[in-house]
Amino acid sequence: MIAGDLAQAALAHWPVLAREMGLDPASWRAAPLARREDARVARILLRLQGPGGARLVLKHEARPADPEKFAAAMAAHLAVQEGYAQGVPELLTFDVERRTCVMGYLDARPLSGLLEGAPLSAQAALLRRAGGWLGGFHRALPGETRVFQPKHTVGFLRSVMEEVSSGARIVAEPQRFLRCAEALCADQVLYEGRETITAQTHGDLHLRNLVLDEAGCWGLDFAGGRVVPVGHDIARLLADYAILHAPKDAIPDREVLPPEVQGAFFEGYGLVGAQDPSVELLLRNRVLAEWWGLPAGAEDRSPAQARRWAGVQALAGRVFPGL
Repeated sequence: MIAGDLAQAALAHWPVLAREMGLDPASWRAAPLARREDARVARILLRLQGPGGARLVLKHEARPADPEKFAAAMAAHLAVQEGYAQGVPELLTFDVERRTCVMGYLDARPLSGLLEGAPLSAQAALLRRAGGWLGGFHRALPGETRVFQPKHTVGFLRSVMEEVSSGARIVAEPQRFLRCAEALCADQVLYEGRETITAQTHGDLHLRNLVLDEAGCWGLDFAGGRVVPVGHDIARLLADYAILHAPKDAIPDREVLPPEVQGAFFEGYGLVGAQDPSVELLLRNRVLAEWWGLPAGAEDRSPAQARRWAGVQALAGRVFPGL
C-alpha cells in the first residue's frame, strides 16, 4: 500500500468521525504529517486544518488489521488521558472497526529527531525533559513498592541462550552474544533482594513515541503495558537512545549511558534513581534483546536495522568489555 492509498483510506473515514464531533467534514483540509509503512505496520497521520485555524490529527492504521489491538490502544490512551491529561494529546473520537481516530494537534517534534546530531549537553537536556514526562506518567498510574525478582529476566534470557546454542534461534555473532549474555546472567545476585517500584507502563516507549516543543512533552501510541517494575519503560527508552544517539566513547566500561545523560534523565524522572535494580538489570538486558531481535544476516537488514546493529555492537563493547 502506497502513501496515497493510506491517505485516501484515512480520509474516507473522516466524514463519519467529523460528524460525531459536530464538525462539517468539508470545512477541513488535510496535509501529510507522518507515515510508517513496513512489513508489520502501515499507519498514516494527517494534519487537518479547519475554520478559524483550528487543527486536528487524523490517524489511520491499515496494518495490522486487528481491531482488538486498536481498541486496546485506544483504551490505554484514554486511561492515561484520565490520569495524566497534560502528558498526552487529547483523544477526541475513534472508530475501532476502521482503526481510525482523531486527536488534538501538537506542534511538536519526536524526541528521536531532536536528538539526531545534537551535542552531548543538548542530549542530556532533552533526556532530562523526557525523564520528567515519564516520572509524571508513572506517578499518575502508580503500582507499589516491591522486591525486584531478577529471576524472571534471567530465566527468559537463559531460554534465549539455549535457543541460540541449539540453532533454533539464529543471531549474528552467536558466540559473542552468548558470552555477553552469560556475563549478565552471572550478575543475577547483584539484583536480588532489592526494592523497586511498579507502575502502569507505556508498553512501547521508544524515542519516536515522545514528542516535544519548547516547553512541553507528550507521549504517544500507548500499548497498554502491564503494571511491572518501572525499569521496563526506562530501559526501552534509554537503550533506544544509547544505541542510536549516544557517543559511545563517552560511556564508561560496564555502563550503558554517558554519565551526564544518565544523571540528567534521573534528575528529571525522580521516582527511582539509576541504581534501582530493575533499571540496572533491564537496561543491560535490553542491549541483548535488541541484538537478538535484529536479522542475523547483513543482507537482510534494512538501512535502519543496519544502523541499529552497528549501534548495538558498539554499545555491547562498552556494557560487556572484553567479550
